[in-house]
Amino acid sequence: MTLPVAILAGGLATRLRPITETIPKALLSVAGEPFIAHQLRRLKVSGATRVVLLVGYLGEQIKAFVGDGAAFGLQVDYHFDGDVLLGTGGALRAALPLLGDAFFVTYGDSYLDMRLAAAELAWRCSGAPALMAVFRNDGQWDTSNVEFENGRILRYDKTDRTDRMRHIDYGFGIVTAATLLLQPEAQAFDLATVYRDLSLDGELAGFEVHVRFYEIGSQDGLKETDDYIRGNGMTVTNYTKQYYEEVLAVASGIDQQQVDAMVDVLVDVRAKGGRLFILGVGGSAGNAGHAVNDFRKLCGIESYAPTDNVSELTARTNDEGWATVFAGFLRVSRIRAEDAVLVFSVGGGNAEKNISPNIVEALKLAKSVGARVIGVVGRDGGYTKVVADACVVVPTVNHATVTPHTEAFHAVVWHGMVTHPKLLTNEMKWESVR
Repeated sequence: MTLPVAILAGGLATRLRPITETIPKALLSVAGEPFIAHQLRRLKVSGATRVVLLVGYLGEQIKAFVGDGAAFGLQVDYHFDGDVLLGTGGALRAALPLLGDAFFVTYGDSYLDMRLAAAELAWRCSGAPALMAVFRNDGQWDTSNVEFENGRILRYDKTDRTDRMRHIDYGFGIVTAATLLLQPEAQAFDLATVYRDLSLDGELAGFEVHVRFYEIGSQDGLKETDDYIRGNGMTVTNYTKQYYEEVLAVASGIDQQQVDAMVDVLVDVRAKGGRLFILGVGGSAGNAGHAVNDFRKLCGIESYAPTDNVSELTARTNDEGWATVFAGFLRVSRIRAEDAVLVFSVGGGNAEKNISPNIVEALKLAKSVGARVIGVVGRDGGYTKVVADACVVVPTVNHATVTPHTEAFHAVVWHGMVTHPKLLTNEMKWESVR
């Protein structure tokens, strides 16, 4: 995760008086712990690594409890509002030295189900200076205040509502420093005003969330959030919708230039009479076998997957060890400079961590003879990305679904390659039936 998360936690919490006269809202007890402990853990699970707490009223108590954030697996920094209240927007502007060029922003009383990587990817693809997460509320939990369509906020206004507003501000967004620097320094202004103006200018991206929000800004919200967290925050009704939203986010983040570069590598391999060796472990091995068929049948490329030869694979594993099974196959196959190796993997291989060492050893051999390496991998790409001539790294939009998305997009990418006009030489069966 590259963007820090700014938490606006400097409010006076007047709606919760008298209980907030001596304790800040962020430290109110929820499910037996200060609320901010739940919020920080949720952010960590969502993909956050660094948080900047913007505090004011009784902020020293918050800092004393949270500390440097290590207890929550986060790096936490602080910005104190000072004696003059600057509003949510002004507070963020004042904290820009800690926040950098772009950052997530949420509120100190919000408990949200966010996938930060997916939101960041949507924002980067939008080209907009800011993004707002929205939820289709239809006036159910609060008054809807957003017109949202096709990834854009058409109108956002907390006071001037329209009948076309079906969504509500989810309490989470992405803001750039350049946007806030348009406002005068040390002058109070609200983030909501910035969002509104951006929406009217067509400059506010939207990211739809399908799990409702929880908050502790009111007595009713405090009780509801307490009940929700005590019930372990279990929500399964929207999982399928969320999963396919993640699929869309992954697809939009695929580096198409790298796909085209892999196609060009294989065009050259075929022209030189080279072969393609496809490596994969586990589910990726199944993908490798399937892809061998497609590259042979549709593209006319002599292709092999070591995992298709179960007898040799198991014999080498038993006699020589798992780490060298692929390298042994390539060595006997007399891999040469005209050949290429295609890797399907979630992690890409990491010898130091003993993750798919067989892929690492095979790629070392391939590179030593001048063979090209291409790959479709997940996470950070691992060793495959380091040595590859071209490589697609499947974007991580949810750390809990890295494997299914990566293995699914192995198939998406290779099917796009074998049907590419530069590679496709034989008509596919069902496309030939009229």
